Amino acid sequence: MARRYARALLDIGQEERQLRRVLSEVEEFAKAFEGAPALREVLEADDISRRDKHAALEAILSKAGFLQTTQSFLSLLIEKGRMNVLPQILDALRRMVEEAEGIERVEVVVPMALSPTQKDLLKTVLERRTGKKVLLEETVDPAVLGGMVVRVGSTVYDGSVRTQIHQIRENLEKG
Repeated sequence: MARRYARALLDIGQEERQLRRVLSEVEEFAKAFEGAPALREVLEADDISRRDKHAALEAILSKAGFLQTTQSFLSLLIEKGRMNVLPQILDALRRMVEEAEGIERVEVVVPMALSPTQKDLLKTVLERRTGKKVLLEETVDPAVLGGMVVRVGSTVYDGSVRTQIHQIRENLEKG
C-alpha cells in the first residue's frame, strides 16, 4: 500500500517537475509529525472528525508554504485514514526518487569509522561498479572485527574478518 501512495506522489512530482521539493516537504512534515506526539495523536485518532484533522493539518501547512501537491497528498492520507503509514510511504518515495535520479544507497558496516579518504575511495569504486551516484550509509559495528560488509541493493559483499574466521572454522571442521 505504501508503494502505491509513493508511486502516485512520484508521478505527480515528476509531472510537475517538483519531485525533489515534494520529497523534501514530505520529509519535513514527517519529521514534525514524528516529533510532535500531540499532532500525531490528533491526526491518527479515530474519535476526531476528519474536518478537525483537516483543520489541524491546514494550520500547520499554511505556515510551512508547502506546494499544493504536498498539501493535497497529506490531506488524502487523512481522508483515507492512512497517516500512520506515512513513514513507510516516505521510505518508498525516497527510494523511488533516488532510483529515478540514478542514485544508489549503499550500506557499509565497518569495525571503526572510515576516514574521508577511505570513504571517497570506496564511493569511487562503487560508483564505477554500479554506474550510479552512490550515497554511503556507514554503520560502525566492532563485531565485524576488521574489513567491511557492503550492501548494494540486495547484494552483500562480506569482506569482514569475522566471516573469514567463520569460513576457516567450517573448512577445518569438514576436514
